[in-house]
Amino acid sequence: MSSLLDAGPECQEELTGTGEILQDRTSRGRLRPWREKRLGTEQVAAAYSALGQESKAARCRFCGTVLVFAECPRGHEKRLQGANFCRERLCPMCAWRRSLRLAAEASLVLHRAAAEHPEWSYLLLTATQRNVPGVDLPVEVGRVLHGWNVLRQRQEFRAVAGWLRTLEVTVNSGTGEWHPHIHALLAVEPDYWHKRYVSQARWVAAWRNVLGLDYDPVVDVHRVRPRRNGDALEAAAREVGKYVVKDTDLLGDGDVTVRVAVLDAALRGRRLVGWGGALREVARRVQAEVPEGEEDLVRITGEDHGPTCPICGTEMREHLYRWVGALREYVG
Repeated sequence: MSSLLDAGPECQEELTGTGEILQDRTSRGRLRPWREKRLGTEQVAAAYSALGQESKAARCRFCGTVLVFAECPRGHEKRLQGANFCRERLCPMCAWRRSLRLAAEASLVLHRAAAEHPEWSYLLLTATQRNVPGVDLPVEVGRVLHGWNVLRQRQEFRAVAGWLRTLEVTVNSGTGEWHPHIHALLAVEPDYWHKRYVSQARWVAAWRNVLGLDYDPVVDVHRVRPRRNGDALEAAAREVGKYVVKDTDLLGDGDVTVRVAVLDAALRGRRLVGWGGALREVARRVQAEVPEGEEDLVRITGEDHGPTCPICGTEMREHLYRWVGALREYVG
């Protein structure tokens, strides 16, 4: 790791540990984006401040400024043990952690369900409609979520044993229009493929009907099939566990303050993730159904948080990193 012990005098008072820059990598060697998420969170904090929402600005401003890791002395493993996350819905740091948690827990639920109900198969459903201007986004989000609630009461859902539904909101950088849409993972009974099969055209017609549209919306539906390389259920869990709002949409080209204002108003009080049917019961048993704002964003499901390194057996050691604004880095 790079040392910052020779940093300039303006930074010296903030460096109290080893002076190492945080390097946290996945099992595949990819660098986790702690720095990028922290910089994005600062942008959101500035936007909230410009909007006069100082309490949200303050929470974002201090989010993730301290990270505590358990580290293998030999450099094999690094695990997050503690952090001061703010849990604001539009905070890029917390949105990233929330997405990781949801994908991991969805994978756990799906594998448990597959073991208990091997007869089930799974569908990925994406239901969309035309873009709307920012002023109409709150109403459109409400309409989409209400449409989903109506859809799951219809005949098309008769063979659906359980489901996981998330809302994603993207923006067209050219027009500035917004696009809320549904991602859903459906567990279906065997007779779905025989007596109760729903064609894509029928899904389109059903979604058009529940939204009251005068055009055919785009609805994508496909079966989750086994993969030669990789776990199909885990991949499906990652797909449906996407961010509600990607950083590129929130912090991309354009006025970040305007985008934060639009999204804050549109998403306030909305339930953006929902389990249903038999999958909800499985989620409850594995403690995956936790209200947003109460979830643990530190310990991601499936991660090893034991006291020793699983590779060499050496006892893990605590290492604290602080965000140093002058350096725009996490320093240990």
